Amino acid sequence: MSRTKKLVFVFLLWVLLDLAGGAVVAWKITRIEPWVRTKDPVTHHGFRPMESQPEQYGPYRWMMYINSLGGKDASCREVAKVGNRPRVAVFGDSFAEGWGLPYEQSLPAHLQTDLTSQGVEVLGFGVASYCPSLTEKWMRKLLSQGVRWNLAVVLIDAGDYWEETHDYKKFIDGQEKMKVSNKPRFFRLKWYEYSLTVQTVTALHRALFPKKQEFSDWEKGQRGNNWKLTWLDQPESRKWLEEGLQQSGQAVLRILQMGQAENFRVLLVVYPYPVMMARGRMDNEHTQFWKKFAAENGISLLDLSPRFVEVGLPPQETYAKYFIPGDFHWNNGGNRLVATQLTPLIIEKIKSAKSPETPK
Repeated sequence: MSRTKKLVFVFLLWVLLDLAGGAVVAWKITRIEPWVRTKDPVTHHGFRPMESQPEQYGPYRWMMYINSLGGKDASCREVAKVGNRPRVAVFGDSFAEGWGLPYEQSLPAHLQTDLTSQGVEVLGFGVASYCPSLTEKWMRKLLSQGVRWNLAVVLIDAGDYWEETHDYKKFIDGQEKMKVSNKPRFFRLKWYEYSLTVQTVTALHRALFPKKQEFSDWEKGQRGNNWKLTWLDQPESRKWLEEGLQQSGQAVLRILQMGQAENFRVLLVVYPYPVMMARGRMDNEHTQFWKKFAAENGISLLDLSPRFVEVGLPPQETYAKYFIPGDFHWNNGGNRLVATQLTPLIIEKIKSAKSPETPK
């Protein structure tokens, strides 16, 4: 065997052994260290209680801690199912969860900072990619486990209607079943983390072929979730938009009925995407539907759209203040802004609550 063939053989053997070693390590860790995000037979997906895991989103990295009730928290702590003081529960999707940020910079954390002096407890139950139908299922699951709250703050996203009619339609209609297992996903992630070969090749590729900055952060922020927002300018999307709005409305009506039965009030929150800021579409089908819904059903609604329009400031500068660079989620400043708007309404609701709001 020539020297060249020997070198090739040794190299290929090293690669094979390295990949096999990475796979073994990944398999072992999968058995003892489950991923915090998991499939759920009731809510489609959610969190594993009392688990922690580092997460990464682009260049951002943070620790995820899930408390005993299954909500994102500052630590894996035990939380009583029934509080000894007024309790606010924040529901919704990635905006309510605080995607891309540690808990301390999330909306529930900012609300807790503002409401501690009022003797109010705040718990975060937001989960990325939840639409109103999944939020309703999540609420029912928590209530069936004995968890209680006095006020539910429900964030409703402009991209929910795609999820209602596409991403989770089969699950919502009972045509798709989910099993509590996410090990295959975790295994793939750990494969890359523990394979030296993959990491070396990836690093070399990035060094030799660096990505060019094709879009500014402001432009990338406008492109976020764009397939869920085609109804802004594509008439052919109106059919599933209308269906999604109606399905979301029915889910919220059921939430209001739950509030009547379980003695909690509901506060709805809607908010804009960067693309709406750029196009001047802050008042749109999304906000109009929920304003009408709130008026017809006697429920409180906070429309945050005006808060993301600053007089004398172009939208891209407002975006830079309140959103994660290159993304459509709020940064720490954005969550601080939203908490500032919500806090007075929550205090008013908690102090005046004598009976839950009910749909008319």
